[in-house]
Amino acid sequence: MGFFARLGRLIRGFFSLFIGGLEEKNPHAMLEDLKNQLNAAKIRYQTTTANIITREKIAASKLQSAEKELEEIRQKIQAARQQNDRELALHLLIQEEHLEAAYNTALEAYNSIKAEADRAREEFANFQAEVEQKMSQIRQLKVQSDLADLKKEMNALRSAYATDSGAGKINEQLKQAEEIIQTKLAKEEAIAELGQNSLDSRLRSLNASMARRRAEEKLAKLFGDEPAQTEDSGRVVKETNPN
Repeated sequence: MGFFARLGRLIRGFFSLFIGGLEEKNPHAMLEDLKNQLNAAKIRYQTTTANIITREKIAASKLQSAEKELEEIRQKIQAARQQNDRELALHLLIQEEHLEAAYNTALEAYNSIKAEADRAREEFANFQAEVEQKMSQIRQLKVQSDLADLKKEMNALRSAYATDSGAGKINEQLKQAEEIIQTKLAKEEAIAELGQNSLDSRLRSLNASMARRRAEEKLAKLFGDEPAQTEDSGRVVKETNPN
């Protein structure tokens, strides 16, 4: 089992332990800690994958150099043959054998590290997908935790309101306020009623009646009407204007 597979199993097991203990501890703190550890693990994945890919690139560069040297020595061998220089050709053939062995070694090393790098890329991609799935789960759990906190607060407020010091106290205070207002209204109505029956009130009423009568007399004179006359029998006879 490769490094990434072992680390992936470790992270999955660690996440399961955290989720299993959420009911007993602070969910927000645990989820935040888990998120930090997942981010730290992701950085380790990236670093390890980058190191493996770096080794692959170095091996590819060495293979390319070995291939270039082998190609050059073979071109020189052909040039020595064309010049019919057997001694030089022999010397170059000996070099070719060494360079060909070096090329084969570089090719074998490259193929090995390339296979490892390909596995690392695949495992890192799988781990990234898994981390994102876990992060999404963490975000959902945080939302649920916030909702649970709000429900807890609402339940506490509801419980406090239902007590004698909550709704009972409010109802009592409303009743007291109503009694105070009704008392004030009754008092003002009593004062008004007493004012209507007092001498001052009756005198004001008489003055108002007399003032109206004087105004009516002035109105009759203004329009040429005769004032009303009262007979001893109590009947009122109104004579028309001779004009």
